[in-house]
Amino acid sequence: MLFVWAAISVYFAIVLPNKAHAATQLHPDKILYYEAVDATPLDGNSPGRTYAPIDRQSAYESRMGRNVDYVTITVSGTGSDGDSAVFSIWGYTETGYAHRIYHTVTATLGTATAGPSQEWAEVFSGTDTHFLTVSIDDSGAAGNTIAKITFDKGPYKWLYIEPITFTTLTAVKFHITEWGSI
Repeated sequence: MLFVWAAISVYFAIVLPNKAHAATQLHPDKILYYEAVDATPLDGNSPGRTYAPIDRQSAYESRMGRNVDYVTITVSGTGSDGDSAVFSIWGYTETGYAHRIYHTVTATLGTATAGPSQEWAEVFSGTDTHFLTVSIDDSGAAGNTIAKITFDKGPYKWLYIEPITFTTLTAVKFHITEWGSI
């Protein structure tokens, strides 16, 4: 009897691996590009700025693919060490209204190079408003790292990055990586 139990345990450990350990990047990164002039937040009642699905601005949204379990966002910008951008992350279901995932996030650039005249954000700070897990990794001033925001996709089909303010940045790129199982 003990042998049968051990054989079944080995089968489940090898043949049916834990989904979290089998996460794969499902698509190339999606990049949303913003300029300082784009920093106009949703306000709930101005034309084109409500929380309704019709007001999602296509330049600022990303439809999440099939089999996505969680999402990672990194930020790069045209600016200098210490410059920052403030934004919020929203999720939309297929036909529903916006739900804020992470509120008033400040992304502060470091010195890690992301490309010509582009630096990676090394610090994120904000308020987690998602009903599932949100984590901030590799965030530390003077760490010259690439900070990451990772969260469970939940029921959302669309991800919307709401620009709020850019401080001395002329452009910001949001790099969205989708993870899941094939």
